[in-house]
Amino acid sequence: MIRLFQKTFLLALAIVGAGNGASGFSLLGPFDTWQTTAIGYNSPGTFAFADIGGPMNRGEEYRWNERTITYGFDKSFVDYFGQKGVTEVNKAVAILNNLPPFSSMSASLNEFPTDSKRINYQAYAVYLLDLKSQALQLLVEQMGLASPERYVWCLRSRIVQPSGTATNYTVIMRNFDPVNLFPSKYVNNVLYTYQVVEFPAPNSFSDAIEKAVDPFASFTSVASGNVIAEDPFGSLLLSALVYGEFYTGLTRDDIGGLRYLYSARGPYAQVNEENLIPGTVGASSAGSSPWSSAGAAGASNAVVNLAPRPGVDKIVFRQVSAPFGIFNGVLITNTYTGTYYDVRGVLLRQNVQRVSLVGPDILFKAGDLGVGSPSGVPFERARTFTTVNNSDLNTSGTLLAGPGEILPTVSITFGNIGPFIINQFPNFMTEASPASEGWVWGSFDGTTNVPFVYPAGPNGKGTSIQVLQQQVLNQ
Repeated sequence: MIRLFQKTFLLALAIVGAGNGASGFSLLGPFDTWQTTAIGYNSPGTFAFADIGGPMNRGEEYRWNERTITYGFDKSFVDYFGQKGVTEVNKAVAILNNLPPFSSMSASLNEFPTDSKRINYQAYAVYLLDLKSQALQLLVEQMGLASPERYVWCLRSRIVQPSGTATNYTVIMRNFDPVNLFPSKYVNNVLYTYQVVEFPAPNSFSDAIEKAVDPFASFTSVASGNVIAEDPFGSLLLSALVYGEFYTGLTRDDIGGLRYLYSARGPYAQVNEENLIPGTVGASSAGSSPWSSAGAAGASNAVVNLAPRPGVDKIVFRQVSAPFGIFNGVLITNTYTGTYYDVRGVLLRQNVQRVSLVGPDILFKAGDLGVGSPSGVPFERARTFTTVNNSDLNTSGTLLAGPGEILPTVSITFGNIGPFIINQFPNFMTEASPASEGWVWGSFDGTTNVPFVYPAGPNGKGTSIQVLQQQVLNQ
């Protein structure tokens, strides 16, 4: 009977998927042993950002197992971006907090758009990058999603034959349809093929480069954010969120990936053996025991640490603050309700808390992040990614790349170098004749409001956009 139900369910998913268009999401985890720079992972310094992990197979996913994630802003962020920057990041957080529980979503996810990207042409003209949209992408990444457009196709190996006359490449897929969970060539209805490319020195490496079959298509998933895509001629192209573009929300495939990671019940729920975050203890709630049954059985009076756990179904980001953004000596308590299965397969819940935390789970910062080599273009952002691999708890025998947990503390740092110019020898050596203008942080939307340009001044206002326009026009 169970086997018949499974076959019926898979057939139903296939039918739903066939009428849903074609989609895909990719899962993020720490680099597996074979994911080396030589075959396109942990990207070299010519990229506008450094990779923090690689694409995972199904069953090797990484996620948070606490429902409430705290975040805050340190002094460096407040000094550069001001309250306006805090407000913009909070807008990104609100998009995630306003999502319904993942288990309540439709099977097809057709209630979500396949493209949420818009453009502000005034911001585009002066090379503005939208702070809110960049923060949204980084938060989605920290929730466990990699870029699907980048990892539709990727290399598993590159083997030079003994004769030296040929090189063999094994190309695999790390992109999965959110409805039927099969490997997918599509992301938000865009079909991707690939070309294997050998990139020359100084950063020699090979990669399977995605190419949209529709030449007018562009990357749409928020998880791809500001990902760089290489073209077959060796140049590097911004293929996702470019100057002047901003997100209005998540796309269907972003939601599909998060549903796979965090559903608490139903066919998409992933039940993994997990420990609570270190330092978690029991917490009481008013008028009741901290331990209660989510099913038909009673509950234990001790904190259950290691247990099979489903997703938390809905993550809530909660801002915590400190005077002037200085968290030294500021203690934070994070209380939430967690669920787990006992040995009988009964779902139980317990109120737990992490106490005396010095700083939030995710801390936003600002700083000079250095420059990419050999391009010399300053890095836009940097982030940390802390994980623990629980493969030994979930499988017998072979150690896999996952599943695992994402752990605090995470730092997300935005570059604060300010407006800059790229000069180039021999013909572009003056302010009046630059090779190009550099990116600048801004905040903008689809209205006629003038874009806000960072850094923020003591009066709460940004740099004048007219100054940037004059710089672009060399006036």
